[in-house]
Amino acid sequence: MVYNWRCRRCEFVVWSRNGNEIRSAIQDHLVDHHRQRLSKDGFQVHWRCPYCDDSGLDHDESAAVRAFRDHLFGHAKQLLQTGAHVTDEVGGTGNVLVLAPPESDGANNARVHFTAPNDVAILVTMNVADRLELLGRRLEEWPAKTIVVTTKTDPLAGVEDVDIASVPLEIVQLDKGLGIAGLGETISRVIAEHETTDGDIAVQFDVLSEIIDTYELEKVFRFIHLLNSRIESVDALSHYYCNSQARSKPTINLIGELFDLRISATGERFVLEQ
Repeated sequence: MVYNWRCRRCEFVVWSRNGNEIRSAIQDHLVDHHRQRLSKDGFQVHWRCPYCDDSGLDHDESAAVRAFRDHLFGHAKQLLQTGAHVTDEVGGTGNVLVLAPPESDGANNARVHFTAPNDVAILVTMNVADRLELLGRRLEEWPAKTIVVTTKTDPLAGVEDVDIASVPLEIVQLDKGLGIAGLGETISRVIAEHETTDGDIAVQFDVLSEIIDTYELEKVFRFIHLLNSRIESVDALSHYYCNSQARSKPTINLIGELFDLRISATGERFVLEQ
């Protein structure tokens, strides 16, 4: 189960499958909005609720803040949704940019979140073993078809915790000198082979950072634009991964214009980026 909450005062939106995690995110956000409602009263810390007449006073500042956080959550929890999915924001399809280090818990949680509801999973990755083992551990069942697109030599080497023979798996191994135009054409062909199947398609794109490092930004921008258009043409879903801390803000902002949604993924928390 995934929880979702959106602020009525600003554009903040958060998702998490962890109830304690989303509670903490909501409390942090509301305290930021209403920090002026916390004040010193002699040697004590006083808080006043912005929504009702309640207030509190405590000699211990941490205890006062905790009480304020808990009280604010009491007002906010009525807006907490369950059974949510990030792509509900765009009708279940479209293109999502996940801002997180690609090998982080946040990115892995996003991979599972975006892959789970779909029937055909296309993984564009160099880290084949890690991605397959993640899905094997975390998914209740495999998609009807999983297609790995990679330039990795011997891509299934290192896969230890997945019974490959029992997984409906296809490997598309590319020449390392293919280039991004050839990569786009290959992904388009794989999509074409499965777009008539009775099911939803998701494309996990792990190599955005490598492409940005290798090619001029204008060429990267055009590649993503064309690929996203192809994915949208079959009402599929894409989720791309990029470490925003390793890129300049202008680069992230430019690339981000090509996506229907941008989220930051930290641990079990996804937050909508504006």
